[in-house]
Amino acid sequence: MMKDEFSKCPICGSTDGYDLSGILGKYAKCSICSAKWQLFIKNNQLFELKLHELPKDGSGVYTITRTKEPLFTVLGMRLPTNFWRKLKLDRTINWEYMWKNVNSDISKAIITQRGEKLLHQWEGARTITEKQVIEGNTVDTTKSESGVLLLSTQRLSWLVRRERGFWKKVVSYLVVHEIRLEDIKGISGDTGDSGNWESTFNEISVVDSKDESRFNLQYAFLELFKPMVENAIEIRRKEIDTEKKKERVHIMIDFSFIKDYMKQGGLILQTFKCPECGSSLKFPETGKTTTCKYCGNTIQAEDIFEKIKSLI
Repeated sequence: MMKDEFSKCPICGSTDGYDLSGILGKYAKCSICSAKWQLFIKNNQLFELKLHELPKDGSGVYTITRTKEPLFTVLGMRLPTNFWRKLKLDRTINWEYMWKNVNSDISKAIITQRGEKLLHQWEGARTITEKQVIEGNTVDTTKSESGVLLLSTQRLSWLVRRERGFWKKVVSYLVVHEIRLEDIKGISGDTGDSGNWESTFNEISVVDSKDESRFNLQYAFLELFKPMVENAIEIRRKEIDTEKKKERVHIMIDFSFIKDYMKQGGLILQTFKCPECGSSLKFPETGKTTTCKYCGNTIQAEDIFEKIKSLI
């Protein structure tokens, strides 16, 4: 019946069909992306579908074009077949929507770096392994600390949750552990379905160049957590590449480079004014710096280049 109503998977568009399970085939799983629906049939007609398991290809975080919300927001919802027929995904992550999940107490507790943006958070616990000496033997012991894992465009930050006060408890958060996105080597964890979406804390492991970090996080199915972090890593890599390109450009810029640049843009300057005293100076032939003979100010070729770019 699922194949008759949906010749293509509503999510990945595959025509490879579905694997049926449950009594009288009440569940259908896409053979390619592994999205699984519960089927609701009335008078021999399929009239509703409930997304029971998220697709394993990462598209659970993609944006529904019509609502601008991620696909995982419909997990466990009974929706008419017409919704799934008209479903279109942008195949991008709406980070503005995800960012709304970040608690104000969390955003206040972290100092962001230049250009860094907060993306999402998961509440839960971090597993800490410590070495202890028991009866003369060194053994590994584990303990759990509650807090929040925060994803930004530069890092994963673990903020431990602290309470103080007896009659009136005051909650605060402190960053005690960080993982740079560019250092992440692998991610593993638990999958789930609509039955344990809200009740389960999922085990997630993140391996970086130094160590393995283990967490138990709510709403952190691997099908969602991994593609979100991977997307953030891609954003970070692009930022690093942009910074490297800027550094290379800065090395190249001298007055001879500027003269060639102006020539290509149809601009010829014989003189320019000192930014400090306004005196007219002859445009240098070479070098990365020049000195104003009137006030002694050192003028960088890079600063002159920025002004010339706006003219061209």
